Order: sequence, then structure tokens, then C-alpha cells
Amino acid sequence: MIRFILATLLCFFCFGNVFPQAEGTTDSIAEIKYDRTEDLKLITFNKAEIETYKSQEEFDYLDRIENDSWWTRFKRYINLKYEQFTNWLFGEYTPGGFLQFIITIFPYLILVLVLGFVFWLITRLDPGSSLLNSPAEPEVFLSEEEEIIQSKDISRLIDEAIANKQYRLAVRYYYLLNLKRLDETGIISYQLQKTNEDYSGEIQKESVKQQFRKITRLYDFIWYGDFKVSETDFRLAEKGFLQMNSVLENSANE
Repeated sequence: MIRFILATLLCFFCFGNVFPQAEGTTDSIAEIKYDRTEDLKLITFNKAEIETYKSQEEFDYLDRIENDSWWTRFKRYINLKYEQFTNWLFGEYTPGGFLQFIITIFPYLILVLVLGFVFWLITRLDPGSSLLNSPAEPEVFLSEEEEIIQSKDISRLIDEAIANKQYRLAVRYYYLLNLKRLDETGIISYQLQKTNEDYSGEIQKESVKQQFRKITRLYDFIWYGDFKVSETDFRLAEKGFLQMNSVLENSANE
């Protein structure tokens, strides 16, 4: 009997908690609140103050795109290569402290060294002094042919070449001697860049021109011919050069 009463009370308390009595479901109704349009005030903004904020950098939220010039591309390329170098050098290791400081300033150290080298090179060459100093007198470099005609005793050179049996060289000296005499008499104007044909065109007298062409053929054949000149060959050629002297003397007496 006592067990039955306890079981009944237990069931009563359990089912009472599962199905509680709904409070206020019939007497209270929720009230919906919403904004009304009465007594609303229009908000105005101070345009001058807005413009002031616009001019301040901390309120500028627009992203600016830098112009992609050759200089920006060059800097980006250098930074990329330097990052690749540091990644190759250290790998996944992240340097810190003094080593990180050295890595950061290393490109600037390189730049300072390059600028220092350029400055040293400029001071070494000293272009300023060369610009400020008065220009030096130009040096005249004479060719062998010009030097012989202008400053040598060609007659003595002919005698020395014959004495040493250097007959080709003697022929050369004879021809240069004739050019010198033609220049001194004003028949031609000797210049190194001129050819023998140019000199022939400058000669006005036909007798002088014909003899000049003869000795020119002898000179070209002997001096530029690759063969040995005997004394007999030289004596035959010498007659033509001596004849040229006679023609010049006769032309001067006319």
C-alpha cells in the first residue's frame, strides 16, 4: 500500500513538470513597435568640414596605382632578385637581430661602393683639368716619303744607296727628288694623298708631262716589282731620271 502511494506521487510530479501550465497565453498580447514619421528632423552635413577631411591624408582611403614606368619595373626586378638570393642563401631560416639588419642595408652598401668607385674613377681621370687647360699644339707626324722630301738631302741618299748596291732604293730616291723639284718650281703641289696620276694632271707643259709619265712607269715597275735590280738595269733607269732634270731646266729657261 505504501509502495502504491509513493509510485502515484512520483508519477504526479513527473507529469506535472513535463506539461507545465502556460502562463499569460490568453490574457497578454505582444505589442509591435515601429518608427513613426511624425516629428522627424532632416540631418544636414557641413560641406566645408567634409572638404577639410578630404584634404587630410589619414582620411584618404582611396588606393592609388603607381605608374608602371621603366624605373618602377627596374626596382621591382631588383627587389625580386634580391629576395630570391636571400631565400636561396637562408632557405626557410628567418634571420633576426644584427643579421637581419645587415641583410636590410646590404643593397645600400653596394650602392655606396659603386658610387664611391665612380667618384674615384672621375677624380683619377681628372677630366676637369684637361678641359680647363689650353689645348696642346697638334703634333705633325710625317710619313717616310714626306720626311725625305722635306728634310733630307736626297742626292746624298742616292749616292749612299748606289754605294751599297741598293739600286731599287736608289730609284725610289731619284723619283722623290724629281717630285721635290717639280714642287719647288711650282709645276705641281706635292701632297701625300695625291697619286702620280694627279701630279700628271697638274703639269701644264707637254714635254714635262711626257717625261714625268716615263719616269713614273720606270718607278712603278722597279720599286713595286718584286725582282732584283742589277746595276745595268739601274743605269738604264737612271738615264730617264737625269733626262727629267734636263727637261725641267729647259722648261725653266723658256
